[in-house]
Amino acid sequence: MKLLLTSGGISNKTIENELKELIGKDDFKGIKMLFCTTASNYDGGEMNDWVIKDLEIVKKLGFKIDICDINGINKENFLPRFEWANVFFFEGGNTQWLRSCIKNSGLEEHLLKLLKTRVWIGASAGSCVLCSTVCNSCQDLFDENIEGFPIDGLGLVDFQFVPHLNNKEFPKITLKNLKNASKNLAKIDGNKLYIVDDEGAISVNDENVKIISEGKWLEI
Repeated sequence: MKLLLTSGGISNKTIENELKELIGKDDFKGIKMLFCTTASNYDGGEMNDWVIKDLEIVKKLGFKIDICDINGINKENFLPRFEWANVFFFEGGNTQWLRSCIKNSGLEEHLLKLLKTRVWIGASAGSCVLCSTVCNSCQDLFDENIEGFPIDGLGLVDFQFVPHLNNKEFPKITLKNLKNASKNLAKIDGNKLYIVDDEGAISVNDENVKIISEGKWLEI
């Protein structure tokens, strides 16, 4: 399984080059990307600025893009579009909403088969949803409402991922707060915790997991 868990998308050359390694291509020209906006659509507003920025980046890199929101359309509509793609880009936004939609839409039951031959790129929530839980002791630092949403993640990685270190839009995401939260998180699931800023990512290539960064990061 090939996964790229980013905080701020394909934000620098180091992340870009790692994605080339995962895809197995020297460039991205003509590579088909399913760009999922579901997480960002929950709140809207300034979230759209992130979506536009990330779309501009992947378009400039040469990807052939299909934009899709899995909420509100049936599986018969969106599943062929996932099957068409070589790469999935799951945009950031509300992690709990994204998790709920993946579960309720029917996409989840197809993911393991799809990811045998495709790469998942996550940005923020699109990365966090891959973990074993989307409800942990770090969650309150993002001020997301978890009431009524699933607490289990997709469980495709055996670590926890926290994005947006030192991002001014998320003032609680500091090393001090995260070190304190990580003590409780360790009691919940005992998993390793990776914390990255918007210039970083975690690359998963089958059993090989590594930090990709041009910024600040922490492993606990």
